[in-house]
Amino acid sequence: MLPSLVIAVFGLASVSRLVRGSMIENLDADFVRTARAKGIGEGRVVGLHVMRNSLIPTATYLATDLGFLLGGAVVIEGIFNLPGVGNLLFTAIRNHEASLVVGISTALIIIFLLTSLIVDALHALLDPRIRRG
Repeated sequence: MLPSLVIAVFGLASVSRLVRGSMIENLDADFVRTARAKGIGEGRVVGLHVMRNSLIPTATYLATDLGFLLGGAVVIEGIFNLPGVGNLLFTAIRNHEASLVVGISTALIIIFLLTSLIVDALHALLDPRIRRG
């Protein structure tokens, strides 16, 4: 439990600051004033309109942050002496097993690229201005 807590707390402050900043920025937008003028309730305006637009930069940041989390897993698994991909990569580096290092690194890069692709597809769902062309 402690290793996952260490990894989670590491990026929590930056994500919460990003969400807060995006929410404050979007609360002053024209579409929010228009929604309020139409008589839509405040909970729906904030929950649907503002939050949806605030999640766009947050999703992009989290996709990029995944690379740091994957790299941080190597360090965390080494500190807590946990068996895992990070520990296997560390052991392969220490034992000069180049093919294993390349294989694990390639797998982690593919995971990172697929996550970025999924987030880019998610942008079309979150932002109504982005449509398939």
